[in-house]
Amino acid sequence: MNILIISPFRVYPTDCGFSTRVYNLTKQLSYSNSVFLVYTDYYKKYPNPHDYNFLPNVRKYNFRVSNKFMQLLNPYLILKAVSIIKKERINIVIAEGIWAGPHAIILSFLTRVPYCFTEHNVEHVRWRRMGMKYPDLLKIFEKYCCKFSKKIFCMSNNDRQQINELGIDINKLTIVPNGIDTLQFRPRSSKKYEIAKKFDLDIESPIILFSGKLSYTPNLQAIQIIYEKIIDPVLENIPNVKFVIVGANPPLQFRHKAMIFTGFVENIEEYINASDLVIAPLISGGGTKLKIIEAIACGKTVLTTSIGAEGLVDESTQDFLKIIDDWNDFINFIVDFLRNPIINNLPRTFIEKYSWRSIGETISKEISMY
Repeated sequence: MNILIISPFRVYPTDCGFSTRVYNLTKQLSYSNSVFLVYTDYYKKYPNPHDYNFLPNVRKYNFRVSNKFMQLLNPYLILKAVSIIKKERINIVIAEGIWAGPHAIILSFLTRVPYCFTEHNVEHVRWRRMGMKYPDLLKIFEKYCCKFSKKIFCMSNNDRQQINELGIDINKLTIVPNGIDTLQFRPRSSKKYEIAKKFDLDIESPIILFSGKLSYTPNLQAIQIIYEKIIDPVLENIPNVKFVIVGANPPLQFRHKAMIFTGFVENIEEYINASDLVIAPLISGGGTKLKIIEAIACGKTVLTTSIGAEGLVDESTQDFLKIIDDWNDFINFIVDFLRNPIINNLPRTFIEKYSWRSIGETISKEISMY
């Protein structure tokens, strides 16, 4: 098959859940298909060009734009994509997220090539939770992006139901979850010593990990909750505990003696494996959280909220995923767990469901009819 993938954002380096998903599934599809990737790069945010050698099996076309509107609607991208579709006889277009929707709709109209649509989040729900402007207008926009697509890939059954409530035929909606690289994310106990040495920590000090793109509002809110509600009560019970916060753009206004901001790291799996407990005290946002799947893949218990756990509660995660919305109970769980840690074996069903390989096979099967 010949596949054109449209991303409104850069795909590499994989520094957030969006880019990680697009990168890995593009990689999987390129093993058995001819894949062409068209994407934009907002150079005011990313002034330095990245390494264009990523995804060697994929033909890549990057459009560096000067404003965010050009990521949503770029005439140069449309002209190039039309040329690719005609020259390469593209069978299907995959639009990554609703911000790729206008390009996909226009290309489908101009070329009669169908498009599938990936809902990384149900965006109008996420916007409403985050208190952003005009979620109802976004809801209309999202509805029409979905309406004209042949197939919609969503992250979980929760997302599937929310999209169905827009009036979208349930038969168009296929659950294709976020996943993990099973070779990269696996239990490795030796990393505790390496990370403790790197930050001059006592090897006996428990490490609690939170990770994410820290400029993103839900993650910034989580850091504030850790700083204001969690860290001091935990320290009263376990004085040598350390909170390691991994991610770009650390909010240093929340600096604390027991908190270590690492900034962006290349190998997040090393920090996950060094931790004793992973937490995600999220109160907004949407979609399934890639960082939680990655932590479970490393055999770690993850303590989160109902919002953090959305779409991830099933038999393969139930022994690792702890859901608490009351902050006092959240704190008590941390203290009890660090005093009496529980180690579970990762079930085979988790790997079968969340490996990028199996997820890529699901998408290939779904688009093979076009």
